[in-house]
Amino acid sequence: MDTPLLLNQISIVLYWICLGVYTIYWLFGFTKLKLRFYFLLGVVILHIISIALRGISIGYFPLTNKFESFNAFTAATFIILLIYNKTENHIYRMSLFGVGYGFLVAAIIFPKGLSYAPPLMLTIWYVLHVPLSFFCYALWVSAMSAAVARYFASGEKKTYDQIIDSGFQYGLITFSISMIFGGLWGYVAWGSYFLWDAKVVWSVIIWFFYATCIHLDYWPEAKRFKPPMAMLGFVILLTTYVGTSFLIGSSHSFR
Repeated sequence: MDTPLLLNQISIVLYWICLGVYTIYWLFGFTKLKLRFYFLLGVVILHIISIALRGISIGYFPLTNKFESFNAFTAATFIILLIYNKTENHIYRMSLFGVGYGFLVAAIIFPKGLSYAPPLMLTIWYVLHVPLSFFCYALWVSAMSAAVARYFASGEKKTYDQIIDSGFQYGLITFSISMIFGGLWGYVAWGSYFLWDAKVVWSVIIWFFYATCIHLDYWPEAKRFKPPMAMLGFVILLTTYVGTSFLIGSSHSFR
């Protein structure tokens, strides 16, 4: 077996190990902060190693097909969970974890063989664009999870409002930068900064949606709509990411 195939096999084995260990986190997620943090940190590091090995095996950034896409988005979601791991609310943590875990399980159905990047992806702008998109998606999932937790929480809800706000704000900033890189990638790949393409159109829609969410702060009576907006945003996110890249024909469709 040559080196790329061997590295890919190791990467796939690590994927299955991570899936098994993440499954155990359904129990550890309810334990004390220090225990659950180091448990999650360890498996996230192992997860990143598995992704890196896959990248080494193809000699490029490992975001070339559906399996790699779901796998990378899952890693981004769990990294955001690590950042907010001090939040002592099981509903928030396990909602955020559940979304990442769901995508990791869904990745099982996709082929895991070596997939090499087509010429359209061979640019630095693609490498910068896609990971930033995944992290902004993960931040918006965090906002949705905080909104769900807020509805079930009793007493002070300021913590959840802060998580929702930070998800809106940092997510939009990250996504704006990602769109700039995406425009540059589009120009290099297709000769245009903007295409009338399902993915591009829905990206514009979701940008305006979260920009609106941020500006609700300037209308005091509308602040109470931020939690339901965070949950609605998750539906738009699924349409933008899964719908256009996997279900609808698009220039962003993964193989």
